[in-house]
Amino acid sequence: MKSVCCFVLLLFAAVPLLHAQCNPDDTVESWYSWAKEWENYAVDQFPISEADEMKIGDTLNQNMYKENKIIKKYNKQAYLDGIVKKLTKNVKRPGITYTIHVIDDPKTLNAFSVAGGHLYVTSKMVDWTESEDELAFVIAHEIAHIDNRHSIRKVQKMVLGHTLFDSYGYGDVAANLGLLISAPFGQIDEYDADRGGATLTAKAGYNPRKGLRFFEKMDEKESYDLMEKIIRTHPYSKERLNCLDDYIKNELGM
Repeated sequence: MKSVCCFVLLLFAAVPLLHAQCNPDDTVESWYSWAKEWENYAVDQFPISEADEMKIGDTLNQNMYKENKIIKKYNKQAYLDGIVKKLTKNVKRPGITYTIHVIDDPKTLNAFSVAGGHLYVTSKMVDWTESEDELAFVIAHEIAHIDNRHSIRKVQKMVLGHTLFDSYGYGDVAANLGLLISAPFGQIDEYDADRGGATLTAKAGYNPRKGLRFFEKMDEKESYDLMEKIIRTHPYSKERLNCLDDYIKNELGM
């Protein structure tokens, strides 16, 4: 156990300068931004190559097909593939191959991604967006999660838990508990993926400001609660709307 404690202390000593979160006056986000930085430093001590990441992604995708009703011959598949092709021309990690899958779910608004380049959207999400630009932003956000290594770091966290605690018989417990405890830190990743998604959208020739419409509609379904804010995996849509608007205006000049 001494080795575990020493490792944790080393992490605190070695954390680089922190990047500001989106809402610098938000106490919750200030804490999460700090925590996310040292968490990333920790998991990056256990790197996974892009080739292995894609193998992991293929395995995860097989499970997705078992757990969800994936439409194998979706009538808008070529349309979605075209959007992905445009967006991925400017990714930072071109070694990752991206594939988009549509889940047959006309009731749920959802889009997500897993390590290794697999993107998922529900059929309702495709139909709910009001323009190709808006849909492109939703997809670009998920690409950014992979491109900025948010997705593979979840896998690395599992590896870290097993590496530190397997010898004590608590590898699985530590890995799963680590994911549970750090889930709210993901709010920082969401802001990062919003910025990355907007950048990819703009470089692909789309209007990233159409992505703001997505958050305007989502905001109509939400009301702010501090206790919920503490445990949420995603920031509130109003927060994301304000931050993204600021980024597009000041950083992208649009």
